[in-house]
Amino acid sequence: MDLSLPPPARLAALLLFLAAALSLPAAERSWTNNEGRTIVATLIETTGDKVVLQMNGNHFEVPIASLSPDDQAFIQNWKKGEMSDSSKDGQIQPNWDNPWPRLVSVDIDQEIEVIKEDDEAREYIYASPHYEFICDVKLNTSVVRRFSLLFEATNQVCRELPLGMVKPFRDERHKIHLFETREAYISKGGPPDSAGVYISRAGEGDILIPLTSLGVKKVGSNYSIDYDRENTTLSHEIAHQITDYEYFAAGSRGWFTEGLAEYIANSGYRSGKFSLQDMQKLIARVTAYGDNGQGGRALGEEFTAPDLQEFFTQSYDSFLANPQLSYGLSALIAYYFFHMDGDKDAANIKEFLKALKEKKTPPELFEPLLAGRTWDEMEADITKGWRSRGVRIHFR
Repeated sequence: MDLSLPPPARLAALLLFLAAALSLPAAERSWTNNEGRTIVATLIETTGDKVVLQMNGNHFEVPIASLSPDDQAFIQNWKKGEMSDSSKDGQIQPNWDNPWPRLVSVDIDQEIEVIKEDDEAREYIYASPHYEFICDVKLNTSVVRRFSLLFEATNQVCRELPLGMVKPFRDERHKIHLFETREAYISKGGPPDSAGVYISRAGEGDILIPLTSLGVKKVGSNYSIDYDRENTTLSHEIAHQITDYEYFAAGSRGWFTEGLAEYIANSGYRSGKFSLQDMQKLIARVTAYGDNGQGGRALGEEFTAPDLQEFFTQSYDSFLANPQLSYGLSALIAYYFFHMDGDKDAANIKEFLKALKEKKTPPELFEPLLAGRTWDEMEADITKGWRSRGVRIHFR
């Protein structure tokens, strides 16, 4: 099937094939053709100038030339043996070598499974491919399908980012607890002024969210989605839930874990799609009050930051003592290491994350990030990178 000229009915059929996929190997990713159409599929093999993509057990031949430059680079790396499936001999293989994704999307028509609807116990459980939604009120599957897009798209971003994470690829579904009222949410441990929270227990945990944060509102005796209130900042908490436990170690917890979550949450999201090329939303989030005038860090386009080494090595409690500065600065630093540092290939941050996987500790842990620089020189490089984009950071 040629993606460069897909008839509407055939494209719709292609997208439907994605709906029932319940476990995704590393090669499953977003694919975009030269007309901008995007699907999610698994690369099976190459045959001359074509690739074979699998969607829910169905195979389709697609001309390589009809795909985006990023997709073609991915295929070349795969052919060279530089990439592997997410599982090999029963072990999930970390993704380090994929091209950095630009547009990530999921099937908007994904199936929603009704696992349990118990009126007496007031427990209702619905499932999308990678999430289990445990609710205290009955919902229509069309409503669940709509808000599940944010969860599935965030999961897909974490799969496609070449940052070595394996937690997003686990077979078991991640648990999301949803509450009809904010009072019920708070009674179960949700912070009063929060839109949602990830509660971790030694690297494992669930997310708690009041339905209002998802734009779910009651209309008569039923529930519907308020399309004007889709809350994309919840992807910050979703990202925490599927970030590998090793990345929360001392020297990384705080600046990297929060920076990564802020990076994902502030990539342009809309209806199941993330655009990781959209830097303006992140800048607006850090410097002002966000692109919608709400929830920004409001640091201004010029601000003073703490000593970088101290910022990286501080305790998490110290990090949280000044949340606006800490979260905002972490977002800028994470973006710098992903897109500005060195040859702009995220090589140094990848080596840092590999060091975390090897359980290295400071100061050895930071050697990949420094890459032969002093801390002052790395501060200067970060300052220079952001100055060219209109943000002036003055490290103390």
